[in-house]
Amino acid sequence: MVNTWRYAPNDLIIRENDPGESAYIIESGRVAITKESNGKHVHIAYLGKGATFGEMSMVDDLPRSASVTAVEETVVREFHRDDLYGAMKENPDIFGKFLKSIFERLREANVVIANMDPDSKHPGRLANLKDPGSKPEVFSIEGLTPTAIGAIAANPFVIKTFPFKIGRKSSDPFLYNHFEIEDKDPAQISRHHVSILFEGGRIGVVDRGSELGASVDGTRIGGKLGPGPVFFQGKEGVLILGNEASPFQYRIRVSW
Repeated sequence: MVNTWRYAPNDLIIRENDPGESAYIIESGRVAITKESNGKHVHIAYLGKGATFGEMSMVDDLPRSASVTAVEETVVREFHRDDLYGAMKENPDIFGKFLKSIFERLREANVVIANMDPDSKHPGRLANLKDPGSKPEVFSIEGLTPTAIGAIAANPFVIKTFPFKIGRKSSDPFLYNHFEIEDKDPAQISRHHVSILFEGGRIGVVDRGSELGASVDGTRIGGKLGPGPVFFQGKEGVLILGNEASPFQYRIRVSW
């Protein structure tokens, strides 16, 4: 049986180090992923509608690697290990969603590890999570050209999940993007193009293996230039997907 649960803001859904045999899909709302470090809650990521969490403990039988807390009114579907095994036969789309989540997180972890500064006193450290009672940030992506506006569901579009994955729309069953862009040959957008990050209080972009790369406030990433990440200097910046002549130009912004 698959259970559906509703959580209020600041409700704890998963506690780090607790045992777990369930995984979750977010039906609506947003959650924060945090880890305990030296007595502080360290922010790892935000996840929104359609995202999954908890699948690693269900697969490897190890304790939960992080805590998950509702940031706003949130509804999740809970799958027990036995339910997921049944879904492999009865609902392969659900099983594929969990597989895609695992592969994407491994890819993102490899990028973070590769870009850690070995000379830093705190390599790879992320920002501490804000006081749960403080006003949350609002992240958005806004089209700057007619083509870019036409490719997005709403303009501006509110980002509720980090990393926020952008790529070309495809029928590939193992492809998972939060923002899928219709693009025809000669295509500017790759199936796995970029991810938008929020780390250390900064907005950044990392290339996910795109063919033409991207521009982050004029700094190119992708291809021989490497994946990044490159962070915007302020609370907003311009992201161009593809080459410099690409019409897929967006403003990324954080506000309160």
